Amino acid sequence: MLINSHTHLELGCLSHLCPSEDGAAFVPWIIRLINARRELAPQGMAPYWAAVEAGIAALRANGTEVVGDITATGESVEPLLASGLRGCVYYEVLGLNHDEALTRLDQARQRINDWRKGEGAMRVGISVHAPYSCHPDLFREAARWCIAENVPLCIHAAESPAETQLLAWHMGDFLELQRTFNLPDFSAPGKLPIAYLEDLGVLEAKPLLVHCVEVNDEDITRLARSGSVVVHCPRSNQRLRCKRMPLEKFLAAGVPVTLGTDSLASSPSLAVREEAEAAIQLHAGHVPAETIRGLLHTSAAFDSLGAPYAKN
Repeated sequence: MLINSHTHLELGCLSHLCPSEDGAAFVPWIIRLINARRELAPQGMAPYWAAVEAGIAALRANGTEVVGDITATGESVEPLLASGLRGCVYYEVLGLNHDEALTRLDQARQRINDWRKGEGAMRVGISVHAPYSCHPDLFREAARWCIAENVPLCIHAAESPAETQLLAWHMGDFLELQRTFNLPDFSAPGKLPIAYLEDLGVLEAKPLLVHCVEVNDEDITRLARSGSVVVHCPRSNQRLRCKRMPLEKFLAAGVPVTLGTDSLASSPSLAVREEAEAAIQLHAGHVPAETIRGLLHTSAAFDSLGAPYAKN
């Protein structure tokens, strides 16, 4: 069973933003992505819908049977529910302003509850975007809801040095992003991303955590203890000039790791076998090739996408 645990199918319409193999800095790429989405706004949802349809066809063509997709627009939910693919589609919510963020969470919960009536082989979950883009109470409330209602949770975490700099020291490129878009000031917790999520109680929901590049040994212990699953996206990480994920340490600690392609805005294809081959090159001398190819079929990934935890 071939598993692609992290996609943003709707962003296929922004594939022109995908950096070359020489790479692009993470935060300037995010700024370009936000501006490109704003430029698409007059066209409504049509570009996203077309990208989702093309993305589903591409997944089928390369043999993918299980997918974890994130959608900010909601356009991929119903096509994926009807696709015959298995896995989970996560509706994304974010916001740094407290009241606005919790209002968005309430709206997201209503939409997700409606979509869940159509669940079958494909489930519907929530993505609380990332530690640098979400108020801490948004994380707390979403995690509590996910645990209480058995809703899958997905988070981008510890992806780039800029994220670590912002959370730990309130410095770095993300401050420029806040100034560019006049975003609320971020109150730095003075912690690395994984420790921050643990302190908020988020790891209790056993989230699917995407990237996890900026981690130390204590973070890996936290993840092993929590039972969370990590998604490795090596091509996106390389093209956005992120560091090498310490895959060998995750595996030695017993943390389940699966592979994802990320979006076509940061990766050249949705072919997860190509992701595995990129990972083999990246981790040469650290992790055997056959071990990495085995991540294409990680049973824990399917469990996380399909039924990550039971109600207490």
